Amino acid sequence: LQISQGYVDAIFNKYGQDARGRMPILNFVEALLYGGNRQIMLEHDYVQRGAYQAGKPATHIGKILYPQCKKGVWPPSDWNPQLAERSAQLPDSRLMLEFVYGYDGFQGTSPNIFYLSTGEVVYYAAGVAIVYNKATHKQRFFLGHDDDILCCALHPDKTTVVTGQVGKDPCVIVWDSITCKTITKIHQGYGNRGVQAVTFSSSGSKLACVCTDNSHTLYIWDWQRKQCLMERKTQPGAPPTTYGVVWSPFEPDRVLTYGQNYIKFFLLQRPPPKKEHMTTWSAKQDAGVFSISRTHTIFSACFLPSGIVLTGNADGAIGSWRNCRLSRLTPAHNPGPMRRRKDGTESYGGIRCLTLRQDRTTLLSGGSDGYVITWDVSKGDLGAPLQRIPLVKPEEMGDLKVPSIRGLDCQPSSEVFVAGTSSCDLWEVDCKSGATGILVHGHESNLYGLTVNPAFPHIFATAGESQMVVVWSSATRKPVRIVHVAQKGDKARSCAFSSDGQHLAIGLLSGGIKVVEFYPSVAQVYWGKLNTDSICVLRYSPCGRYLASGSHDQHIDIYDVKAGYKRIARCVGHSSTITGIDWAVDSSKIMSNDQAYEILYFDPLTGKQIKENQRDTEWATWSCELGFPVMGIWPPYSDGSDINSVDRSPSGRYLLTADDQGMVSLLNYPSVVQHAPALCYPGHSSHVTGVRWARDESYAISVGGRDRCIFQWRLAPDVKPPNAVYDRIPGSQIDSQGVAYRA
Repeated sequence: LQISQGYVDAIFNKYGQDARGRMPILNFVEALLYGGNRQIMLEHDYVQRGAYQAGKPATHIGKILYPQCKKGVWPPSDWNPQLAERSAQLPDSRLMLEFVYGYDGFQGTSPNIFYLSTGEVVYYAAGVAIVYNKATHKQRFFLGHDDDILCCALHPDKTTVVTGQVGKDPCVIVWDSITCKTITKIHQGYGNRGVQAVTFSSSGSKLACVCTDNSHTLYIWDWQRKQCLMERKTQPGAPPTTYGVVWSPFEPDRVLTYGQNYIKFFLLQRPPPKKEHMTTWSAKQDAGVFSISRTHTIFSACFLPSGIVLTGNADGAIGSWRNCRLSRLTPAHNPGPMRRRKDGTESYGGIRCLTLRQDRTTLLSGGSDGYVITWDVSKGDLGAPLQRIPLVKPEEMGDLKVPSIRGLDCQPSSEVFVAGTSSCDLWEVDCKSGATGILVHGHESNLYGLTVNPAFPHIFATAGESQMVVVWSSATRKPVRIVHVAQKGDKARSCAFSSDGQHLAIGLLSGGIKVVEFYPSVAQVYWGKLNTDSICVLRYSPCGRYLASGSHDQHIDIYDVKAGYKRIARCVGHSSTITGIDWAVDSSKIMSNDQAYEILYFDPLTGKQIKENQRDTEWATWSCELGFPVMGIWPPYSDGSDINSVDRSPSGRYLLTADDQGMVSLLNYPSVVQHAPALCYPGHSSHVTGVRWARDESYAISVGGRDRCIFQWRLAPDVKPPNAVYDRIPGSQIDSQGVAYRA
């Protein structure tokens, strides 16, 4: 064995003498032959610090330490340095956003769903504006935003759309719904935090928007010239205090804003004809007087041709306003369930939607009780109710929650309307026939669990923190099964399909595990609770014999499927919550990660920890964020918590990551070069919690935790990417298809 002089010096300094300067022969021999010798060698010049560097030889085959991982990693014994060269290149394929499951039914406070002149529906979810075609059940996407969209409005031409977002320098973007291309982008300025509500004037030439600064400032814009015409404070308070802004379609100088315990009326005063060159408008403003009622929160508002304003409140009543005074309250809807507002207080959902039909004689109101009521307004004020339509008939509700209505619009010259609900579903209802149906399905709670079916490539399942786990078909883009968690009050957290695709295991927040037969029918196979905290990871072995579950209790349990899911081992050794589990191809070992940035290996039959490195073990999947083949996934300045999910493609050519910046990133596998180049796809809100490849590698699925959305991506050959690349940071430049190239 040939060793360096530095290594010899290190050995003698540590083991070559005792406190008296004499050589302890037995200790010295043992140090040369056993573990101490090996440890000093690794601590000295045989340890590489950091991942491989692009453009430099990747020939090191010893231990590698990199900042995001506590323990060292090793390349395989037969490591091919040419794989590092591929890791330093962008992938030769790209992801194309194909479908978004969900709708913003929980964050927006103003109207957020509209019919276009084409009969299509425009709305938004997370950071993506969506144009949905019912006839084809397909979507087009506007991907010009780099943060969460909070509001949406439709131009009088029924084609041009405006959307507003949050951000350090929030903006509104006016875009074409046919081409999904930007027309103009108007920044609101630093300190405004976000745009909570937006609307066009009756002529479409002006734009009103309300920001989420402390004063909830109202801005009037000439959007084609990007000129701010007026700026007025609406209501102070913790955002959002102002919920919406409405511009009268009948009187071009009347605007109102509404929100928590207030309504305010503005009479715009334009420059005289001889001074049209002036760019500053003024306004007379009047606070609404709650003359016949206590001051209350207003959730929706609508102008009538007579000049009367109708508003919806939290108790389910519709108010009539004349000359800025509340003149009448008409009971309309049940108040619905109590909901927590962003300021922490609770209130009823009340009436979130009021919309006037094109005939201007009938009005639709949508409430948190799940009903849409048609009203007669032909006499200039709220008249008698004409029709009361539930989205879900009471006899069909069962244990389901009432779908509180959060968005509503009428199809022109038709009895059909579209409604968005708090369950993040999109409904369409025909008033004449009473027929109802869901156009786009979503989840009612934050999403964390995601799994794909190994036997049926088009099938995947998602679990939100609710009592439902939904099994989807990527082909039909609709649910094929909805599995209810039978234990009352318990909620799902994770899920996994068995290797043969027959069983679906569900991990619960309470620490329980429920297993159901997925195909050909849904039937419970197992229920047990051996943990006190939530089950955050589930993974079946490739042989199908075992199920591994990782919990917040910091241990991993192994269950024998053939023995009726009897627990056969418990793997102990982690110091934090389990974040990932993968099985060896022969099911003889498991690899696991935790939130303390550790990689541990276990024997699943005994539960004993395997101390030796597993550099030559072949793994059936790679979903752990730590390890040699994924040490290049971390962006600059990452602390190890930025990436939430990883998945290697079935072919072993690509790698997907999901991160805290709302990005889904596509890289070459293995990713072993520091800050490896990636194609980064925005659209989700700030934390993307899961990403998985389909077993046939034709598509991928990502889930955004708090945006409650599921994105379905199609893998396609890449056109040659532009030469310019951009760092993966918020606000990075993106191309027309929403791709940010990271160097």
